[in-house]
Amino acid sequence: MKITRSGEWRRALTVGWLPLVFALVCNAAATEYKLAPGDVVEVTIAGLPEWRNRVAVQLDGTISLPTLGVIEIAGLTASEMRNRIAAVLPTRLFRQWTPEGREYTVLVLPTDIAATVVEYRPIYVDGDVLTPGQYAFRPLMSVRQAVALSGGYSTVRASPAGFSPDRTMDLREAYNLQALEYARETVHLLRLQAELSDADTFEKEIPADLPVPAATLANLIQSERESLKIALENHGQEIGSIRAAMKQADEQIAILAQQEKKEESGAQADAKELEDLTAYFKAGNTSSARVTEARRAVLLSSTRQLQTTVNMMELQRGRQGLARSLDGTINLRRIELLGNIRETSGRLAEAELRLKAASEKLRSGGINSSPQMLGTAAQPEITIMRKLGQDWRRSPADEQTELLPGDVVEVLLRSTQMPGSVATIGER
Repeated sequence: MKITRSGEWRRALTVGWLPLVFALVCNAAATEYKLAPGDVVEVTIAGLPEWRNRVAVQLDGTISLPTLGVIEIAGLTASEMRNRIAAVLPTRLFRQWTPEGREYTVLVLPTDIAATVVEYRPIYVDGDVLTPGQYAFRPLMSVRQAVALSGGYSTVRASPAGFSPDRTMDLREAYNLQALEYARETVHLLRLQAELSDADTFEKEIPADLPVPAATLANLIQSERESLKIALENHGQEIGSIRAAMKQADEQIAILAQQEKKEESGAQADAKELEDLTAYFKAGNTSSARVTEARRAVLLSSTRQLQTTVNMMELQRGRQGLARSLDGTINLRRIELLGNIRETSGRLAEAELRLKAASEKLRSGGINSSPQMLGTAAQPEITIMRKLGQDWRRSPADEQTELLPGDVVEVLLRSTQMPGSVATIGER
């Protein structure tokens, strides 16, 4: 009997430790996320605002970039990806042209390469949520945020088998879905407007009567605020890099200007000495060797002065190119943001029209369109399916668990957890 109890105890320990081991492995994977097919990376070169390439990792784990060719990055972390791309690019000169058609060259170093992950593989939410499906992944996204994006826990989907929602519930669900879409586009538009004005935050201006839970709305706002912070940091780093190069060019130009003055003074002194020696030679007071030596000195000093002038002109052209690059980077960003604002405003207008139409359908059936959301106060059963290496692992989770790109979140609400009535806005 002792042997049996010992075996049962070991099996219990093994089963109990499995979720903990999975959690530790997942946390380690989260800190060092490795790229996989479906992720989208953006590669830029400082000083070349038009050299901006956004490419997706292909099924074979590679990306294809102009000039650089095909590079395999699957299985690498973000820092390893940057190092690999920088290693592929040796120090070289890139030909560029001004709006007037003049050609100039830009020296590109491996350290000028910037490579970031701009879009991760989507996550998937399934089970007892309002709108199961595929959603964009954001860094540090938790299960709570994923559920919020999917509309929250849904009592309709969690109903016992065989339950069919009536027409009223269908209309209510359609209204809630349109309200969620309207809220999502509103928050996104506020974030874009804040980014355009270089503001580090934005105020929420969502109508108070929208059927969106406070937690869902807060998560939407927090997600957009994080995106705003990352976008401002990336833009600041790019602008700072160009301005640092401009400052360095200004310092070099100042040094060469001082050197040019010294070379000019030396050349004038050598020319004066040659003139005096020539006069002495004609008078027979000096030798031809000294005159020849003076001529060589004049030629050498003139050559040094000319070389210094040429170097300073090259630096001035490079500095002008950096100034154009700075203006181009700022203008391209504004154009892109204005385009995104225009598109988002259009989607927001469409969402508002659909929301009004859904509200009219409710009123036509004699149903009040007061804010209501399907939800439950009970704790759901949450499971995460995650691919580690070549295997898929299933592990229990809670609302605070952080997700990784490609995760599948499964939500289950037991029939014994069903509330007796539908929760209204802000109820927990």
